[in-house]
Amino acid sequence: FNSRTGEAVGKSLIEITAHYLPVELWQRCAKTGESQEAQFDTRDRSLTLQTTAVPLASILKGSTLLLFHDITRQRQTDIMRRDFISNVSHELRTPLAAVKTLTETLQDGALEDPPIAHRFLDKIETEVDAMSLLVAELLELARIESGRVPVELQPVRPLDIVQPVAERLQLQAERSGITLSVDCPPDLPAVMADAGRLQQVLVNLLHNAVKFTAPGGSISVGAAAQEGFVRFAVTDTGQGIAPEDLPRIFERFYKTDKSRSTSGTGLGLAIARHLVEVHGGRIWVESELDKGSTFTFTIPLA
Repeated sequence: FNSRTGEAVGKSLIEITAHYLPVELWQRCAKTGESQEAQFDTRDRSLTLQTTAVPLASILKGSTLLLFHDITRQRQTDIMRRDFISNVSHELRTPLAAVKTLTETLQDGALEDPPIAHRFLDKIETEVDAMSLLVAELLELARIESGRVPVELQPVRPLDIVQPVAERLQLQAERSGITLSVDCPPDLPAVMADAGRLQQVLVNLLHNAVKFTAPGGSISVGAAAQEGFVRFAVTDTGQGIAPEDLPRIFERFYKTDKSRSTSGTGLGLAIARHLVEVHGGRIWVESELDKGSTFTFTIPLA
């Protein structure tokens, strides 16, 4: 309850807990002689506590034992599980509904009009591809989280991680009217990494940067040495991320576009975070609305 012993002695229970519920449980327990149980959040909502009041009449007359069990993580896990199921349902329902509508239209006569039939079949293929990508990324995330993804760590030059990804995304950036630059000195110390997996992280970050940067903007990808690590970063001049979205940006299915009008599964950053952590590194983002974002992750030196 964020209260020191010296400050707590002599104060009432409600002053210490800053909540009426423990007092109510205690009084009800004392009155009925039966155990009582309830949950409540601390005043700053940083903790959820399962509270049990047990009568001690047979041991200490007139006394009641109050047990506070921190179930914050359990509640957060329950919320994440509910959100996960809701998001999967939403992400699958939309393309399935589109496929059903297109199929019914074809069955109702559109098949007799070859140009329209071909256009509808192309749309069905697009929706099926979107569902296939979602399922593939769900399986990938599940494997990573369960530790079943083989990661072959060996000394790798940072340039050998950054350069192939930049070359791969260069054409996509040019088509979008965006300048993509690389800042990765060839003499940087090697990192202990699975090059393919870290390239997967950078592809995701660069793809997002291109998607959320307007024509005429710029993106830079690079690496720099720091004590014990190499720091990789992708910086863009895009639309930025709202402050309220920043703490949740690496959660599964979390999208800053609440209308979900942008493409993507919402799993890429969650996969990136897990892959970086598997390497013993960490990933974070700094961003300002309408000015751009910088996604940074560190990887230990070889």
